[in-house]
Amino acid sequence: MPRLLSTAVLAATVIVAGAIATPQASAAPAPSTYANVEKAIRDINEGWSRPDAPKDPNAPGWGVFFEAILLQAKKYDQAQKPEDRLTALNQLYQMSVALEPVAWQPAQAVREELRSWLRPRVQLAWAERRIDDHIKGLPPTTDPSVQANRQAWADFVGNDLGKALSKYHGASSVGQRQDGLNDIHRALAALNQRNASQPWQPSAELQNAINGLFNQPNLDVTADLSIVQPIFDAPLVQTGPVYRKGYWSQVTAGPKTGFGLLPSDNGIAFYNRQQLQSSTPITDFQNQIAADPQGQRAARMYYFSATTYDWAEQTIVALLSPSGLSLTPQSTHNISAQICSAPQAGGGLMRAIAGLVGYSQDRINNEVYQNALPRFQQQIPQEAQEEAEERIAGELAQRNGQIRQYLPGNNLLAIQEFLISGLTMRSRPDAVYVGGLFQSSTGDHQRGADSPQPARFAAPDAGLTADIHVGSVLTSAVDGLFHRPGVQEVQNFMIVTHDVPPGTPPGEAVTVTKNVDFPTYLKAVDEAKKANNPKVQAIRVKRPSQAPTFAADARGFLVAVVKDVEIEVPAPDPNSQAGKAVGVEAKVLRIKLPQAEIALSYKVDPKSANSFHVSGKVEDLTVPPTSEVVAILDDEKAPHSLNRFSGALVITALLGKLRTTPLDLNLDNVRLPGLAITSISPVDPSGWARVNLVRTNEPIASPMVQAPTEPAPVVEAQPQPAYVTVPVQVQVPVQAAVVTYEP
Repeated sequence: MPRLLSTAVLAATVIVAGAIATPQASAAPAPSTYANVEKAIRDINEGWSRPDAPKDPNAPGWGVFFEAILLQAKKYDQAQKPEDRLTALNQLYQMSVALEPVAWQPAQAVREELRSWLRPRVQLAWAERRIDDHIKGLPPTTDPSVQANRQAWADFVGNDLGKALSKYHGASSVGQRQDGLNDIHRALAALNQRNASQPWQPSAELQNAINGLFNQPNLDVTADLSIVQPIFDAPLVQTGPVYRKGYWSQVTAGPKTGFGLLPSDNGIAFYNRQQLQSSTPITDFQNQIAADPQGQRAARMYYFSATTYDWAEQTIVALLSPSGLSLTPQSTHNISAQICSAPQAGGGLMRAIAGLVGYSQDRINNEVYQNALPRFQQQIPQEAQEEAEERIAGELAQRNGQIRQYLPGNNLLAIQEFLISGLTMRSRPDAVYVGGLFQSSTGDHQRGADSPQPARFAAPDAGLTADIHVGSVLTSAVDGLFHRPGVQEVQNFMIVTHDVPPGTPPGEAVTVTKNVDFPTYLKAVDEAKKANNPKVQAIRVKRPSQAPTFAADARGFLVAVVKDVEIEVPAPDPNSQAGKAVGVEAKVLRIKLPQAEIALSYKVDPKSANSFHVSGKVEDLTVPPTSEVVAILDDEKAPHSLNRFSGALVITALLGKLRTTPLDLNLDNVRLPGLAITSISPVDPSGWARVNLVRTNEPIASPMVQAPTEPAPVVEAQPQPAYVTVPVQVQVPVQAAVVTYEP
């Protein structure tokens, strides 16, 4: 800190102090709300300006048209009244209609971006107009409460919501944009309360319109076959015995014959297909023949046994939707049987007579087979289908019990305290698509996207593509974490840095202690000063009263807006040049920043599947003119405020250090089982960024979905006499058919 202040003193002038007093001039610039439209037009202009581009005779005319679009969009942003916004929207709508018949692809790209920008704003403008028209169309009344209610609605639309919309759209800095967004969400919360207590159709339409503009889905994930196949492709059958209705069937799993995604807008649909073989000894086959009047003579001559065989192919169609998992079994069968017979004691005369009339043992076996097989072919598929459905019912109860903790219903996906509401799940033969609004179940600053995805994110990349509206996702996630009891218990934390060799793990280079009182911090400051090493510092940071919010600025930097920042640092030696510049004897300087806007750039370099290096830089750091610095000697309850010039020098030194300090992190502990990050795009001015991942050799773990399987015991071998046999074919467990013998 002394070195920083010395440098600041040498470089500072009154002009520096003046610059600190008016920092908003360099605040992170807010992107226009129509940044995607601007980008589409800019791409066209850049194409025309290339040296190798042929001259387009229509370029001047198009240029005038595009400038008119941007002018009307700017008028919308700067409008202070709902009717002015509606006028600009009407002009822009007419321009989008004029573009519709144009076959030129770049013009269509502009039209699509313009329509995407227009759609929610037109819906909001008409929702406002309908409430206004409804109130004006009501009959006159002298009831004061009714008059007050009508006036409250007019004030809400024209003032509460109207002023918030004007502040949001007309913001020049990210901080102003966030303040406007906060006002809009406060108005939305009030509207939600009114609609919950007193439902009113025009009010519900207004609520939906505000959500459609400022709470758009902020997460869009696409996973192709290389990602989802390891999760959904699984065996259906296990080798082993199955018992059903008094019969044991031995099931032998065959090869997997198919997996694929199916087209569905109701969820993720896919199928698994596998061959299997099943053999079922019909243990009461002799009794069945003996119980039939036409089979009694054959049963007195021979003892019959039968085994059915089924070569089948089982297909399970699965649908994973926000309401849970459903499974539908389908199968094909190729069925035959083996009929065996052995002579019965005492039946020799009957066998001899039967032989004389042409009914040898082989012929009788064949007659039994021909009569039994149709019954087997009818009953085995029916029993197999019933068995599969029964097993699936039990399987579904278990699986959906597991899934319910993640998919509780109402189109929600819940993981710990985080939610994805408005969950959509779709599939096509080449990929699955999941989207929704990421939020935390706790927190005060839950946000959705306030801008649609840019056109360049329309086509997903190979592997897993996650398009994220960074500002709203980070705001909601950090706000949810901020409200955890463990975080709320933290009043401050002290950071003590150590002089360690290069390459030392971060945990050994820094010591962080929670809830340190001022005397303890003073001791750490004294020890740091005794070290006489600029790498050894003791800093205490107060936990802000609210979680930071995040957004993107017009340059594509990620901006964090942090309120109520308070940082304590060791004061310089009073005899040093820096100490004399401070002008007050102190041991600690407490820097109070009502708000800080920190604009960050970053780059992610994946070194391996489990190792990521993030390098970042503070591009801008802006604080308001009300920031101050106080000096503390021994008693923190007796601080001394620094004059404006000295405080400016201290803040300049701190901000300069933060701006020049590289941000380098090794995220070696960030592991996504079965997946590896290949790239993270810079933040688009619209607030969207893309994360690309690919599959690794590690299995992909899924907490929600596993493929259904059949149980698998082993059947005991049943003794078989040496009979005449007829070959056959099979499937899953079966109910034996009653055989009719006709001599």
